[in-house]
Amino acid sequence: MAMDNKLLLMAPVLAAVGLLAGCATPPAPNPAAEVPYCHKTNKGRVIACTQTAAPSLNADAEAKRFTPDPNVLTVYVVRRNWGDGRHFVKVQVDGGAAVETLPDTMVRMKLKPGRHTVAFEFEGRGQSTTVEGKAGEVRFVRIDGTVWAWKSTYEWTSEPEATIRERALKARLVADVSAL
Repeated sequence: MAMDNKLLLMAPVLAAVGLLAGCATPPAPNPAAEVPYCHKTNKGRVIACTQTAAPSLNADAEAKRFTPDPNVLTVYVVRRNWGDGRHFVKVQVDGGAAVETLPDTMVRMKLKPGRHTVAFEFEGRGQSTTVEGKAGEVRFVRIDGTVWAWKSTYEWTSEPEATIRERALKARLVADVSAL
């Protein structure tokens, strides 16, 4: 009889613990929400967030299909490297408005067909690269960042587009730029 009483008393306690554990789990992010993107350490600690809202998770998934737009040249600027830090690097095309990138992010640019200058700036120093293409083409360029305690460097890297495309699949879309 004593054992039955203990079980009866334990049942509500276990149910309460189960309910509270469910409350401790954060809700899944809204895939349609446009909120600032926060870069986290591999342990989940936030180290930097964009100042502006990033495209939604739905837009990120759509961008990662890399579907060509028959009317524009699409350029992906990818920033994904093992040694990158928490620095903001501003990217712009043809002298237009700059957008912030963080490690493990990318920017999709929809441009008029032709030749374009894509540039970035870090600590007052800028670098640029030229991207050329026709309507319906997709191009990939990558910023390689390496951060050490004594020095941080960022530069355009020369890599096959297929390799950059693979990196882009693991990056988060933080800006959609249309310069038409």
